[in-house]
Formats: sequence, structure tokens, C-alpha cells
Amino acid sequence: MAQPTVVDDITEQLAYRIAAGVYQPGDMLPSVRQVATEFNTSTPTANSALGRLAALGFVEARRGLGYLVRDLNLYGGIDTWRFMFRFAHRVPDRAVKLFTDLIDIEHQLITQAMRVFAADPRRYDFSRAFHAADRFELLATNEKADRTDLMAAELHVLRSIFAALGKPGFLSLFNTAGEIFIATPEASQAFYEPLPPEGHLVLYRKLQEMALSEGPLEILDLGLIELLIRDYHDQVVQTFTELIAAKATTAAATASDANAG
Repeated sequence: MAQPTVVDDITEQLAYRIAAGVYQPGDMLPSVRQVATEFNTSTPTANSALGRLAALGFVEARRGLGYLVRDLNLYGGIDTWRFMFRFAHRVPDRAVKLFTDLIDIEHQLITQAMRVFAADPRRYDFSRAFHAADRFELLATNEKADRTDLMAAELHVLRSIFAALGKPGFLSLFNTAGEIFIATPEASQAFYEPLPPEGHLVLYRKLQEMALSEGPLEILDLGLIELLIRDYHDQVVQTFTELIAAKATTAAATASDANAG
């Protein structure tokens, strides 16, 4: 991975201050010259960092005035929240709220896709999804498999299913959520503590069996399946909340010890 640049460092520190409430919505950020002085850098470098912060959605450029802090709850976009997740341990409440929202999006996408699939499972070509499920199964049966790799493989199974169903809108939202999950170690841990990977695989194989069956189709109790998935997703959120809270406590204790030293 490339080493962070000065622009990266300034952008991240200012973004964290906004996430943590040091700069409130409606505040003007320090000027380019003030930022350059604080971070001991040139004004072009400071200006690049502020421009990046605006591109990420944390601030809005006001001509002749500077940069206005945006209300992230109202105006934060996907890029804003994706960047914000790197502060998960330092702003755990925001991280949990975002994670919960992303899980709700994923839940709705998956349950809607299941209804489309169940209506006519033989209509679509799921060959790519089945190959992806084979890859996921290899990892799921490997005790040494990394959870992040498992999650990446499973997300590809779901991604392939959305593609087969011809749902590009679903796919774009799902890919965005998936990128955030992959980048957050606690997310992959939270996904597999309530139900191990082998349990996830059961559903994919059941869908495969239905799609390839030449006999009468089994009618799925979609209501029950959706309730089970909802319960699972609620457990994922609870597990993530506990993991982030524990990491935040550890990080705060470490920072306190460092300051005391």
C-alpha cells in the first residue's frame, strides 16, 4: 500500500475533527493559510487537502469565504461515510449508526432479490453465482481462512446473484456497502460470529438446487426466511456494536496512558 501523503494526513485529521464535532455544521474551517501554518506545510498543499475534504462531502466551498462544514446527517454521501468509517474506533456511535443503516440496506436488497428469484428461479442464468459459491465453500471449509477473505468471497456470490437477476441499481448499492464492510475488520467478524460460514452456504446451495431442479418447484416460505435473515442481521449489528465499543475503550485507554507518560 502507498504511504499516506501530507495531503492525506491533513485531510484525515480535519475530517476526524468534523466527525468528532470539533467543527460543527455551519462552522467555517480555518483558512488555507491557517491550515498550512498548523500543519507546517505549503499553502498549495493545504488547499489540496481542503479541496479533497470538499470532494468527500465534509465541507462546502464558499467563494470568497472559505470552507463551510456540512451537516453530515443531512448531506453526507457514500464517499463521506466510506471515509468516515476509518474513524470507527474514535467515533463509535457514528460508526454503529452507519453500520446499522448499511445492514438495513443489505437486508432489503437481499430479501427483495429472493422474492424475484422465487417467482421464477429457472428464468435466470446463475452459473457465475454458482462458481462463486464453489469458491466460497472452499474458504468456508478451510479452518485457516481469513474472515475478510471469506466476506469478500461471499459478497461476490451475492453480487453475482444481483447481476444475474438484472438488478444494476441493487448491485451498485450493494457494492458500496460491501466496500465498507471489507475495509472494516470488525464487520467481517460480526458477520460470522452469529452464524459460521457453513451456515451461510446452506442458503446458497438451496437456491442452486431450486434453479437447477427439473421437477416441480418447492414453494419457499419467504416470510419465515425473511424473519430468519432479519434476526441474523440484528445479531450482526449487536456483535459489531460490542466489538467497536471494546476497541474504542481500548483505544481511549491507550491514548490516556500515552498522555500520562
